[in-house]
Amino acid sequence: MSDQNVIKEGWVQKRGEYIKNWRPRYFLLKTDGSFIGYKDKPQDSDLAYPLNNFSVAKCQLMKTERPKPNTFIIRCLQWTTVIERTFHVDTPDERDEWAEAIQTVAESLAKQEEEGILSSPTSQIENVNEEEMDTSIGHYKRKTMNDFDYLKLLGKGTFGKVILVREKASGIYYAMKILKKEVIIAKDEVAHTLTESRVLKNTRHPFLTVSISD
Repeated sequence: MSDQNVIKEGWVQKRGEYIKNWRPRYFLLKTDGSFIGYKDKPQDSDLAYPLNNFSVAKCQLMKTERPKPNTFIIRCLQWTTVIERTFHVDTPDERDEWAEAIQTVAESLAKQEEEGILSSPTSQIENVNEEEMDTSIGHYKRKTMNDFDYLKLLGKGTFGKVILVREKASGIYYAMKILKKEVIIAKDEVAHTLTESRVLKNTRHPFLTVSISD
């Protein structure tokens, strides 16, 4: 393999998302977070035609001995849905090698993202009045569900749904995220959900989603 961006490669067994059988796949893990699977070990001419193409950016990695020994699960968030991809290998050492490589790439990408945000030139946001932004967000902190008209379902996932709403008083459109508490508790995602909420509430940037919940 001539691609210098490949961190690790090799055979793993991947479990199907819908038909829960196991299939051998030759996976490449790249520095940009791409985790790409092929039916056979690819030649350079085959690289553009993968069977599987995932990203390990911002993922959670879990080790388990079920449903097979030496299993590892990659979990990531797509919109409001938690997506899980399940793999297993022959030995604990193989699993540890994959887990370490995936974790290293994910941490590197997170560090790059953080450094990119910190080093962003202030000229990109010089036209934003921070005081007005803070006031606007603060104004909506005590809004309730009765203050909005519900227009359209935008997305639906394991933990809840996202609905397009319009504030009755101002006519401004928002995306409202509604979560199922019992599902979050059952899947042990309370800490993850609280962290996501805290990040959204503390965000102050014109190009990023912010939370207007109380």
